[in-house]
Amino acid sequence: SRRLDANHLSRLPAGSLRGVAGLRHLWLDDNALTEVPVGPLNELPALQALTLALNRIAHIPNGAFRNLSGLVVLHLHNNQIQSLGDRCFNGLHNLETLDLNYNQLSQFPKAIKDLPNLRELAFHSNRIEMIPEHAFRSNPLLKTIHFYDNPIRVVGKTAFQNLAELQTLLLRGAAEVDFLPILNGTTNLESLTLTGTNISSLPQDFCKQMHKLQVLDLSNNHIQTLHSLQGCLALEEISLQNNELKAIGEDTFQYLAFLKSLDLSENKIQEVHPHAFLTLRGLSKLDLSSNGLSWVPTEGLEGLVHLKLGGNPALIHLNPTQHFPHLRTLEVPFAYQCCAYGYCETPVSGQNQWLSDGEDIQKRDVQTYLGQPDIYDLDSDEFFLELEDDLKLQHTVHCTPTPGAFKPCEYLLGSWMVRLGVWFIFLLAISTNAVVALATFCSCQRLTSLRLLLGLLSLANLLTGVYSGAMAGLDAATYGRFAEFGARWETGVGCRALGFTAVFASESSIFLLAAAALERALSVRRLSRHGKAPSMLPAWVMAGIVLALAVAMAALPLFHVGNYGQSPLCLPLPNGDSSSLAYLATLVLLNSLAFLSMAITYTWLYCSLEKEDPLDPSEGAMVKHVAWLIFIDCVLYCPVAFFSFAGLLRLVLVEPEVPRTLLLLLSPLPACLNPLLYLLFTPLARQDLSHLWKRLVWRHYRGPEDAGCDSSSTVSAEATQLSSDPLVQEVWKPLWSPGVRLVPCQQSRRGGGRGSCDSAYTDEEGSVISDASSEQLQACTRACFYQPRG
Repeated sequence: SRRLDANHLSRLPAGSLRGVAGLRHLWLDDNALTEVPVGPLNELPALQALTLALNRIAHIPNGAFRNLSGLVVLHLHNNQIQSLGDRCFNGLHNLETLDLNYNQLSQFPKAIKDLPNLRELAFHSNRIEMIPEHAFRSNPLLKTIHFYDNPIRVVGKTAFQNLAELQTLLLRGAAEVDFLPILNGTTNLESLTLTGTNISSLPQDFCKQMHKLQVLDLSNNHIQTLHSLQGCLALEEISLQNNELKAIGEDTFQYLAFLKSLDLSENKIQEVHPHAFLTLRGLSKLDLSSNGLSWVPTEGLEGLVHLKLGGNPALIHLNPTQHFPHLRTLEVPFAYQCCAYGYCETPVSGQNQWLSDGEDIQKRDVQTYLGQPDIYDLDSDEFFLELEDDLKLQHTVHCTPTPGAFKPCEYLLGSWMVRLGVWFIFLLAISTNAVVALATFCSCQRLTSLRLLLGLLSLANLLTGVYSGAMAGLDAATYGRFAEFGARWETGVGCRALGFTAVFASESSIFLLAAAALERALSVRRLSRHGKAPSMLPAWVMAGIVLALAVAMAALPLFHVGNYGQSPLCLPLPNGDSSSLAYLATLVLLNSLAFLSMAITYTWLYCSLEKEDPLDPSEGAMVKHVAWLIFIDCVLYCPVAFFSFAGLLRLVLVEPEVPRTLLLLLSPLPACLNPLLYLLFTPLARQDLSHLWKRLVWRHYRGPEDAGCDSSSTVSAEATQLSSDPLVQEVWKPLWSPGVRLVPCQQSRRGGGRGSCDSAYTDEEGSVISDASSEQLQACTRACFYQPRG
């Protein structure tokens, strides 16, 4: 042999090989040859193997190898061959292997008609568009043909006919081929691969002459119906991946006793006959993933070792431990279905522990037995028989997807710290926000722009409390056995509704807070310039825009932009899909921009306040209150935003328990703090509560019909009666000084016009306390004895 490869040869001079006439192997690959060195090659009549690969040859002329009658192997791959002479292989009567892969051929190599002993032909990855009728008539000894990755549009029906020695036929990417070529006379075929075609069905007599077929790959086609394959008795592997099959009949795979692997993934299968796999006793690998199955037959599948059922969201009820005792690899639609194989929610050495590897089990068991010789008095045979039985019971099952913090087996909320925290948030958020909402919308105080926005904020926070309560209730109802309900919960309407509620509440609360910041800036500016507050119209417009935007953001996962059913928390967590990642990134960015806009707005507001006259105390108090809300909510949102971006960009690796805790405790915490800040530190809140309480007292004494804010009943006598009532005085006692008593207002009516009410307060000595001296008493009295005007 002579190796001349990788020498950058651009030509081979004539006579350069004259002294090696007996040469059998010649390597000329990986050079810079632009043509076949016909002259030097004619001087090597004994040559058996020639490699001209990885050169720059563009054309093979006629008679290029005419004196190489003993040549058996010819490699011409990875050149720039665009054309072949019709008689370029003339004289190669003994050639068995021809490799023309990775060239630029645009026409079928008809020159192979001069190769009667050709057994292996490869011309894949070229530009050939057509394989003519009877293309291989002159090559009856062909065993293998590779011509995939060509833009083949037309294949002659008789192209592969009467190839009695053909064992492997591989055709990929012929997108316009819509039929199966006639294979009459091609009786020894062992492997048939036809992928990426437009074939919609197989002939009913397909297996009539395919008695030796072992591998059938018809993936990535458009097959809608599949007739019985009973005649292909030697089949060991069938791949029908990514077709359009909708059902599997009883006789489709019947009596295929040697079948070991069956791939039916990525179809539209919704129904499988109960006895479809009954006779497949040798089947060890079955792939039914990414279909529409709601039930899987188990008869005949007791020997399965590998089973894939992922991507079947309707397959909720599944218990593989009962029907597949020999499984080693299992893929299921939901992580909860893997809990039956021993997932442990209590970490050991910082990792979730599955059943150990079989070898580790064996070593551990041997050490256990050998370390306690007094317990077992067994000879070696009995010892290993018992050990073998023990290992059979503990064999490893690798099950995916793996349960974890977001796919729990036993407890939805995990630790007791999280559980108690969620209950605390639920109770506090519901109670405080309900009080704020009632005090805002049910008292007789005039509804201002800020009170409207803060009231809507309390309702949004109330919905967050509802979400936390639902999580706490679900955890309590499924305590210790969440795996039994997890799949049904994730795929149910309740989870989607709860997810919508959570996202809507979160987004609307942030946007309403931004609107409140803007309202404070506009209100203060108008008060300083015009001496009066702005009208309610801008507040209603802002509230409408905010709520519409929150509804739009929360509704996107319902239209498959994001997914509420990705976890039992029903939040749109990323699942690797581009749409879910984009949705979550947009959500975090939008919220971050909202907080940034609040910070900018309030910075501008405080800078402008330094140049203006001091604000009214009530206005100043509300400006400070909104500032506190912005500060608290922003501080609590920063960790959520950080871990969200870190998870999306894979910048920080954290345990899943950390983001779960943030989502369950830190994210809804503003729903508790916002109303507490309002109730405890805002004078307006105390006034609202006082008016609401007095209205309830008035309702108790006058009845529901006179409890409205616009009641026009005469109140003079009633005021005297109420002022002397011990219960009323007890209720009102905290609202004024101990020495103050109530004097009922005097009402006058003039000609049926509007009534007037002049109220004053006196101490026990009869001295009058003016209205200006006690604003709180004025507000309380007006609320209780309010008379309509106009």
